[in-house]
Amino acid sequence: MRLQKFLALQAVNSRRKAEEMIISGEVTVNGTIAKIGTTVDPTCDIIAINGNVIPKIAAINGRRPLVLVLNKPVGYICSHGDKYNRTTIFDLVPKEFAKKKLMFCGRLDKDTEGMVILTDDGNFAQKLTHPSLGIKKHYEAVLSRPLEKNIRHLLLRGIEDSGEFLKFEKIISIGRGNMKNFVFEIVLSQGRKNEIHRAFENCGIFVKKLKRTRIGGLPLRGVSPGRCRKLDEKEIEILAKTT
Repeated sequence: MRLQKFLALQAVNSRRKAEEMIISGEVTVNGTIAKIGTTVDPTCDIIAINGNVIPKIAAINGRRPLVLVLNKPVGYICSHGDKYNRTTIFDLVPKEFAKKKLMFCGRLDKDTEGMVILTDDGNFAQKLTHPSLGIKKHYEAVLSRPLEKNIRHLLLRGIEDSGEFLKFEKIISIGRGNMKNFVFEIVLSQGRKNEIHRAFENCGIFVKKLKRTRIGGLPLRGVSPGRCRKLDEKEIEILAKTT
């Protein structure tokens, strides 16, 4: 497949835009700056735009992966099994998909609700969760007290906690009325364990409620708590984009 066709299908939705990016030197194939007319094998070549590797949607055998979006309720854990017999997200998967070897693309802790992606394709799961892609995750957080400007600026710059660097990409107020300074949208591009809780607690603020509302370019819509649905090809492509 010609490189500009692959880019148009998988990344920029425009053949002309793809050609412009190739000409400007923004695209590499296996680490080498690409040229117009370059051909690629989407199943094995590493294709990147400005250093960001483009997820390969198609599996090596040529089929599209099965991808589900689940609206996880509080109280369920992201695990295939639990020694304490706690309920897991796989207890919520419909019977028609239950026999598939599904894996989750980024876990949520027991007390966090919202969007979880499940797939039967390990390659796709790795692409979706690899830190180098910087695929952004959006969360809605209800805080225990108002968020002062100095703390907001601190969290946007980043803090150290237990040897890890925790940093929010965006903090957007979405509260209304009396809750204006208590409810925020948090955007992350990395996936540290309990990152949002840890970052706020370092500043003396506790997260009373946390919900993941969006991954990449795909928002959580049309899925009731405890339910999941299969994504179509267009939604899979939207999901994998680093937006």
